[in-house]
Amino acid sequence: MSTLQEVLAVLLGAESEAKRIITDSKNESDGFLQSAQGKFARDRTNQMASAREQAKGIMETALNSAKTEAQQISDLGKEERARMQRRFEENAEPVLTAMVSEIAETYLSKGRA
Repeated sequence: MSTLQEVLAVLLGAESEAKRIITDSKNESDGFLQSAQGKFARDRTNQMASAREQAKGIMETALNSAKTEAQQISDLGKEERARMQRRFEENAEPVLTAMVSEIAETYLSKGRA
């Protein structure tokens, strides 16, 4: 009987050892899983922060480009307005003189007729 008790004791000890190994393995795998999830979350957070910074940079560049383009368009408009003013000033007097002369000739020719 003693041999049977020894075998039973060994089997119970083996079962306890197996349960302990399974529990330790499960705890270790849970630790690995939590560590991996934490690393994934940190990496994802870093990626999102990087994407936000990149988007912010792109938006700032686009805004600066739009401001520069708007300034250039405004400057071109001012230059065109100044050219039109100069052309008007250069051509207004000769055109008015020609119109006055033409009207005067029309009245003079009507007066003679």
